[in-house]
Amino acid sequence: MSQVYKIVLTGGPCGGKTTAIHFLKQELTHRGIAVFCLDEMATKLKNAGKTPENMGNYAFHSLLFREQLKTERSIETSAAEAEAEKSVILCDRGLLDNKAYVSEDDFKQYSSKCGCLENQLLCSYDAVFHLVTAAKGAEKYYTLENNKARSEDIEQARERDDAVLSVWVGTPHLRILDNRGDFQEKLQRLLQETLAVLGIPKPMEIERKFLILYPDLNLLEKMQTCRKVFLSQTYLNTPDEGKFRVRQRGAGEQAVYIKTIKRKINEMKRIETEEKISEEEYCRYISMKEYSLGTISKYRYCIAWGSTYYELDVFPFWDKLALLEIELLSEEEEYTIPDFVTVLREVTMEKAFRNLALAKKFGNK
Repeated sequence: MSQVYKIVLTGGPCGGKTTAIHFLKQELTHRGIAVFCLDEMATKLKNAGKTPENMGNYAFHSLLFREQLKTERSIETSAAEAEAEKSVILCDRGLLDNKAYVSEDDFKQYSSKCGCLENQLLCSYDAVFHLVTAAKGAEKYYTLENNKARSEDIEQARERDDAVLSVWVGTPHLRILDNRGDFQEKLQRLLQETLAVLGIPKPMEIERKFLILYPDLNLLEKMQTCRKVFLSQTYLNTPDEGKFRVRQRGAGEQAVYIKTIKRKINEMKRIETEEKISEEEYCRYISMKEYSLGTISKYRYCIAWGSTYYELDVFPFWDKLALLEIELLSEEEEYTIPDFVTVLREVTMEKAFRNLALAKKFGNK
């Protein structure tokens, strides 16, 4: 069985998704990876004469969602059966893109009929790459000519780009590829991000962490590109499996469960492997009290600001402090801090501010 990765390329109109998918397919195939592509479903339906105008907006997007879900599941089966060690599914838009075009109630109605909950959809892809529309920063290249289904002017394209980005905020691995430099640079950045997700050459996690003043939660919750997520993390050290972490992401029926193993390279860099587990497996792990190193719960505010994705964690035991994390491609990569965040100091190298240390000090055994 091949190890399957599912990646979404999304963004506003004329962001370069179609070209980017062809580029990635060629580059990944050369590296011995089996690549499966899922074309943009909305364009396929419109080219077949099925449009929101002649079907109604709800009926069109409900059909789009069902067709994409069916196609994704079919491709997943084929990808898993591929002979290559790794398989990649490249989706020209994902299931949640649909939400940017309908009301909250409409999306919830037809997605729930398909047995799909929003938080589970957010966590169903290994990465989401938002290719910013050319209408933001590369206006001279914005065109309607290369897609008959595209109709937005520049201002509408910018608004659509913001709306699409906002529905994906909260997914664990979101990257924003803006229009700095030329389009070839954008493609090269996309390739680097893709290889990092695939663990080529190794499944590396590189992050910087900052101790910050407790944020204005009202401000965060009003931001279009911010999503609040509940997390509970239990750290274990068992005779059979050694040290690892199990995490509940989301609450109630929306919850997703993940097992993570990390191996430290240095204070900033770690090799990380993750796998989704069932609720039953998660409950079995957290019941192993004799092997528990501690459990910590928090609310994570996932924030897309500028061209960077931030994770801001607030904890029940702090009312004046919080932590901000930025995941990077390299230890030298430049970054900026949002202007609504007050940094006290960087704590990337300080063991006392790792989640395991906080779980041991403040959490439950």
